[in-house]
Amino acid sequence: MNKLRLLFSFFFICVFAACSNDKDHVKEMPRSVTIVLSKQNSSSSYRHFIENIDTTITFNWINAYTTPLSQLTVDLKNADGIILTGGVDIHPALYGNAFDTIRCGTIDIKRDEIETTLLNHALESGKPCLGVCRGLQFMNVHMGGSLHPHLPDTLSDIHRGKDGNSTEHEIYVTHKLGTLDIKPGNKSATVSNHHQGISRLADNLDAWAIAPDGLIEGIRHSDTTHYPFFIGVQWHPERSDPASSLATPIAAGFLKAILNETGVKKNTDTSETKPRASDSFSTQAIMIDDASSQKVDIEMH
Repeated sequence: MNKLRLLFSFFFICVFAACSNDKDHVKEMPRSVTIVLSKQNSSSSYRHFIENIDTTITFNWINAYTTPLSQLTVDLKNADGIILTGGVDIHPALYGNAFDTIRCGTIDIKRDEIETTLLNHALESGKPCLGVCRGLQFMNVHMGGSLHPHLPDTLSDIHRGKDGNSTEHEIYVTHKLGTLDIKPGNKSATVSNHHQGISRLADNLDAWAIAPDGLIEGIRHSDTTHYPFFIGVQWHPERSDPASSLATPIAAGFLKAILNETGVKKNTDTSETKPRASDSFSTQAIMIDDASSQKVDIEMH
């Protein structure tokens, strides 16, 4: 009888231990999020900027610039967040100055088309969307605002160093943002490298940070209920010092918005979704005049 009791006790201990191990295994499985970049840079600084916030998360990154539209459409449906990265100039036709290309640098119409697709999806879905430098500018243009084609001609030259190099200047936070742990009145040194910026702010966007010359440096969607994280910054947080800038709260706020939207996601095997047949981008027409050939072939952001 004692042997039988010992046998049953051993059996239940083994079952309990197996269940406990399974639970521990589930707890240790990493969360997984998918983020679409409008164009990935060679240094992967945007990836490191977000990944450093939480090393327990598995990040799946999609480079929209090299992804066919058919596949990008599928990827966007499965994506948890979107980042519009820095880059070359937006075609001025998109903000009503079609013949002002002479004051622009390199223009990439394909990039404009891709980011139109990404922003249309972000506005339709309400998914977290972060715009950096050019990304902030495209948010504003896409929603009806305009840009200074060349800031040294109209405002100041504090936003870019000599020979097109990066520089630093302070930005001043003017409004509280519930999605970011940044307080009004905060002054912060930022890495800056751009020659264009917001001239007329789109009606459905709010400004929350400015530069010393008055240029808008931070924007968000006015409708924070449907768009809890639709935020753009004119500077480069992914290249700024995390210890002395607003970089960390921006990255953390973006990631928090993603996790709140998706919940805790586990790594699971999923069947591959077949892409759609069409690979051509569809966007509004851009009229290009002969002056567009007079470009400076340098990266402007």
